[in-house]
Amino acid sequence: MYKLVLTLFLVGIPFFAQAQQAALLVYKVQEPGVENYISRILVTPEKLRMDEGSDNGGYTLYDRKTGMIFNVDPEEETVIVFEPPVRQPQPPADMKLSVQRKAEPQAPHVEGKAPTSIKLMVNGKSCRELLVIDHSMEDAVAALRELYKALARIQYPTAHMPGTEMSDCELSEYVYAPERAWMQGLPLWDIMAGKRRLLVDFRKDFSVDKGVFQVPESYERVVPPPLTGD
Repeated sequence: MYKLVLTLFLVGIPFFAQAQQAALLVYKVQEPGVENYISRILVTPEKLRMDEGSDNGGYTLYDRKTGMIFNVDPEEETVIVFEPPVRQPQPPADMKLSVQRKAEPQAPHVEGKAPTSIKLMVNGKSCRELLVIDHSMEDAVAALRELYKALARIQYPTAHMPGTEMSDCELSEYVYAPERAWMQGLPLWDIMAGKRRLLVDFRKDFSVDKGVFQVPESYERVVPPPLTGD
């Protein structure tokens, strides 16, 4: 039931003239109506990069120092630049958040640790289920908390736009408590609204070209107007 497939994920590692070490997480993602794909996450103390496993494709870059987010499209040679607001949305009084944890001693151990199953609850309803291990890849997990909190600050106004309909689960995950999944440990698998993510590789020290954490200066920069709600 808790089969965890840990495979070696290689993107064709050449010799890097200007290599640096980064934490690596690789998830296989399954969601309805979409062909399975890879979500690769590279983290340093300064940056987080999220892509689909290629150094040359599109990617999202999060600057951990400034809080800026860059969506880079090499095909169009454009960069969409987001500067998240400072204010962090807080859950409304009628949104009751809770977490159910259950030890899974019979599940395969990872790094010598028995996983824990997690249910993220909103108003008594299960919104997201995870299998996690504690105290692993902690800086990478912290960087993901930072990124999703920043995205929530950007997305917050959409929750108040006329005609917007978001469930309690969506509001909690994307607006009011986006970091919850990354506060429980390192997710080995993660299920939410039909979307499944399975961890297939993780490494604390992975050699990458320093250039993967850069935003090309020659690309056109697009700064979208800030979202506003009522």
